[in-house]
This record gives sequence, structure tokens and C-alpha cells, in this order.
Amino acid sequence: MEQEQSLPVIEEIRSFLSSFGISQAQIFNQWTVIQIGILLFAMFTARVITAKLESPVNKWLSKIKNQRGLLRFLIILHRRIFWAFVSAQLWLAYVVLRSVTWPSHSYLLSILASLTITWFIISVVSRLVRNRFISRIIATIAWLVAALYILGILPRVREILDSAALNLGKMRISALSIIESVVLLTLLVWFATMASQFLGNVIARNEDISPSIKVLLTKILRFGLLALAILISLSMVGIDFTALAVFSGALGIGVGLGLQKIVSNFISGIILLIDKSIKPGDVIEIETVSDSTYGWVQHLGARYTSVRTRDGTETLIPNETFIDSPVTNWTHTNKSVRRKLPIGVSYDTDVDKAIELCLDAAANTDRVLKVPKPICIVKGFGDSSVDLELRFWINDPESGVSNVSSNAYLAVWRRFKEHGIEIPFPQRDLHVKSSIPIEVKTNSDP
Repeated sequence: MEQEQSLPVIEEIRSFLSSFGISQAQIFNQWTVIQIGILLFAMFTARVITAKLESPVNKWLSKIKNQRGLLRFLIILHRRIFWAFVSAQLWLAYVVLRSVTWPSHSYLLSILASLTITWFIISVVSRLVRNRFISRIIATIAWLVAALYILGILPRVREILDSAALNLGKMRISALSIIESVVLLTLLVWFATMASQFLGNVIARNEDISPSIKVLLTKILRFGLLALAILISLSMVGIDFTALAVFSGALGIGVGLGLQKIVSNFISGIILLIDKSIKPGDVIEIETVSDSTYGWVQHLGARYTSVRTRDGTETLIPNETFIDSPVTNWTHTNKSVRRKLPIGVSYDTDVDKAIELCLDAAANTDRVLKVPKPICIVKGFGDSSVDLELRFWINDPESGVSNVSSNAYLAVWRRFKEHGIEIPFPQRDLHVKSSIPIEVKTNSDP
């Protein structure tokens, strides 16, 4: 009974092999064993060769500096060189066998050599994609298609997948069309992402374009290329775009009702890029809900702007906040910033000498501009001191403003100490008034 059930399976295998011109006698013969032995020998020798080359190749790779792209490609190639050696030996054995014996005696070697060299090429090319998930998808799909093509069964598999179809009105959706659309969409999205990154780097290196326009052009290119990739993939699989009218209407309602904040921040980000009020590298100060934020604009995103503070933390501020709230941009039109340092000296001080020392301290402080020159004025006469104010300019606020003020204060302090100028403490007069006489007792001898 079991033998009768196994006969159709054996006949199906024979029929499958006969479609390639392979008979049962060709499989179970000495040449098959020889070809399998050649495969095992090729894998063994390739393993020995790669082990011998491991140390010298690693030393050579360690000497490559400042060429990250080339180094990454060579490392990818080095980690997969085993299959290149296996394929080279299989192709060499195939050429030798084909020249000394019948072609059927080396048919298995041709298939194995084609499969190994295809796997080597696909694994190297797919690893150029930095996203590991997408890289594995591309490698798997490409390997399956290539293996089916090498084995000669790709047309039959396509027929089977195309026969599993579902008709929705005038639209016919098959398993083959779904697979093709997914593969095509993945490849086009990857290509669009790579193209947008390349064009973005080209734009970033252009010094004639302002930083805000660079960000705007980069975002337009990224979204435009991704949208184009999706439209091309849908059109190539035969999807009618008129069928998406209802979906687009529902999406518009959803945007109007549930995505107001997201759309508002997105539009606000575009406005910021167009009017150039905020751009990467600017030093800004903005009042937020919790506190005032001071820092450097690092990145303008579609929804938020990243601001790095002096503490090293990054605050993600929604783009619409920059539209609705007042923003102090210290580097909007120019980077020149004036600092004011209040200084008090004693009433016994030679004020002219104190002013001269303050100006000398500011002039010898790093980052303080020579033009405009620092000035020091008398602001008034306080309760405890003569109030002075030292004013000077800097043109690099992105390097910090509190640190240069601290250095100027320290320089003033040192010069005051050298010349005996006193910075007074607060002075207060205490007057005691009482309507009751105060009795004073003294200790006296009896």
C-alpha cells in the first residue's frame, strides 16, 4: 500500500527532472558523486585559504584611514570572500570536466557554481543597504528569484502564483501581483531614500545656499521622491488611481479632525524654512510652557525643532511654538552681541581709575571685539556704591555668552585687587526709636 502511494511522488520527481533533461540514471551515477566531492573539496580549500588570509587582510584594512565608504565595502567583501573562492573553484572544475567529458557529467557543477557566485554577488550588494531589515528582505527575494531562474522553474512558479487571483470589479489581484508590488515598492523606496541622501549631501556642500533653504530643499526632495516611488510601484502593478478617490477623501477628513496639530507643526516648519527666521546653527532663546530655553538650533524637523542647551541636552520644541511665541534669535541678521556687566565700587574710589581698569580688563579678555571698543559708564549712585556698567561686544554667541562675561568679571576683579579698589558690601543705618526711657545700669564697687 505504501509503495503504491509513493509511486506518484516518484513519477512527479522524475517528470520534474526530465524537464531539465536529467534522467534517473544521470543522478545515481559516479559523476554525481564526483561533482559532489568537488563541491566539498572546494569548500574545504576555500575555508583554508580564507583562514590564512584573515590576519594579513585585517592588518591591511586597519591601515585605511579617512575612507569610511571604501573601508566598509572592503570589509563586506572580505567577510564573504569564502563564497567567491568556492565559486571560482567550481567554475574551474566545470570548465575542465566539460572539456574532457560529456556536458551532462558536469551539469550539477554548473548549477552549483551559478548558485554560489549569485549568492556572493547578492550578499555583497544587499549589505550596501545600511538598514539591516531592508537588506535582508532584498537579499532573500533576490536569492529566491535568482535560484528559481537558475534551476529553470521560475516561469512555472510565476504561473502558479498568477493563477491564485481575486477579481474586485475590473481589478484583478493575484499573489504574483502582490509579491511584485511589494518587491518593486521596496526597491523603489530604497532607491528614493539613497537618491535623496545623495542629493541632500550635494546640497549640504553647496556654500551658496543658506542653511534654511538647504533643509527645505532636502525635505522636498525626500518627500517628493518617496511619493514618486509609491505612485510608480502602484501604477506598474495595474492599480487604478481613481479607486483611491474615496480613500483620499476619508484621509482628508481624518487630517482635518484628528491630525490638526501634526499638520500645524508641519506647515509651521515649512514657514520657518521659507522665511529663514530660524535656521540650523542659530542661537535662540524662547519661552516655553515650563521655562525659558536657551541654546543652539541643531535640526529642523517636519514636526519639531531640536535645540541643544548648554547642559548638552536637546529640547524638542514643536514648530508652531516658534510661530505663536516671541523668539529671541541672537544670530538672525548678524552674530554681534553686546554684553552689559554691572559693577559697583566704593565711594572712596577714584572712579576714573576704576573705569580705566574695567576697560583694560575687557580689552584683554578673549573673544571681546576691539571694534566697537568696550565702554564703561557711570549708571548712578547707589546706596552702598558708585554703580558702573561695562559694555563690550562679541561676534560668536554660539560659543557661549556667560563664559565670556565670567572671564571679564574675573579680569576686573584681579585689576581691582592689584590697585586696592574696594567693591563694597551693602551698608545700612539702623535707627532705634522708642517713647519709653531706656534704663542703663552699670556695675560699681560697693
